[in-house]
Amino acid sequence: MKKLLLLILFIAVIGSGIFIIRKNPEDQLKKIVYPSEFRVMTYNIHHGVGTDGMYSLSRIVRVIREHAPHIICLNEVDYKTERTYRDDQARILAAELGMEFTFARNLSLQGGWYGNAILSKYPIYFSENKILSKREGDEPRGMLHTIISVNNQKLHIYGTHLSTDSLYNSVELKELLNHALDWGLDEPAIIAGDLNMPPDSKRINDLTYYFYDVGALAKQEYSTYPSANPEKRIDYIFMNDKLVPFSVQTIENDYSRVASDHLPVLAKFRIK
Repeated sequence: MKKLLLLILFIAVIGSGIFIIRKNPEDQLKKIVYPSEFRVMTYNIHHGVGTDGMYSLSRIVRVIREHAPHIICLNEVDYKTERTYRDDQARILAAELGMEFTFARNLSLQGGWYGNAILSKYPIYFSENKILSKREGDEPRGMLHTIISVNNQKLHIYGTHLSTDSLYNSVELKELLNHALDWGLDEPAIIAGDLNMPPDSKRINDLTYYFYDVGALAKQEYSTYPSANPEKRIDYIFMNDKLVPFSVQTIENDYSRVASDHLPVLAKFRIK
């Protein structure tokens, strides 16, 4: 009798589940494939060259795959340069991780290009690259803006890598912020990347008037550079008030300390 009751209960649970999926199969499948909570990572990959001087995209893949982000903002990405054996790095990483991608060409380098990339498990249906305050003789810095469809809701992602010069990166961040404000803050938006400035800088303070520094919301702010012995926090994820953060962490382990000279930052969100 006990076994019979358990069997009846099991059939009832399975039957109700099938009914729910049949009632609205498209929405149910989307929730399975694209969960309502999603993870965003920002990672300066140093064109795949680790702190040991070895070039290896497989180590970058391992660091990322272990934490399964849904959206990744990558800095220092090569496209078919001599130094990285003509690899199309964004395409290779996206293929290994099963993601869509877009790559922004900021600097012509060794027969190829160098710039930022955004990878996504969700559909990318808009992408643009803006060069920030290009100066003669200096490395051009860019902002890659994508609009990603997260469960039929628009999410703006601004991926960037700013100058190491404190004067220049202040101007660049102002341009980035103005561009984001031109698009408006009525929809969920995230700014992520290597900003090359400390959390107490004036420009970061200006940015936090419109966007929340997710790392600062944590009880402890984690350093990201240099990866072997991190002392500075220069890699950030910011969000506007259309998002709810659940967690944020710097990924520090044996692989991430060697794979690049920066540690990746990972945050979990939900759209309000």
